[in-house]
Amino acid sequence: MRESQFGFEYTWADLQPVRPLAVATFVAQVIGAAIGLAVSAYPSWFANLWAGGALATFPGFLLGLLLQYLLNAERIREHRVMVRRMGIIALVLTLSVFVTPLGKF
Repeated sequence: MRESQFGFEYTWADLQPVRPLAVATFVAQVIGAAIGLAVSAYPSWFANLWAGGALATFPGFLLGLLLQYLLNAERIREHRVMVRRMGIIALVLTLSVFVTPLGKF
């Protein structure tokens, strides 16, 4: 993990120990984005894409956390700071859909 101006920056190699968690979160975002485009609740395609992906982020994180626990629970404990940061970011991203005025995009 390299330090950045934000205090942390993860590369794909840094995520290797918690790969099931990272992949599950990413796959959930892609599926959510596709569902967002299909549902089209907002006036623009980008708002639908973004809202779908963002809404799916935290549930994907939780699913990935369960998957990581089942495959290798020790890695969660070893990398708890990274897992906690990923969870907080996932939660904030999901909650941001409810406060962002997407109808104006």
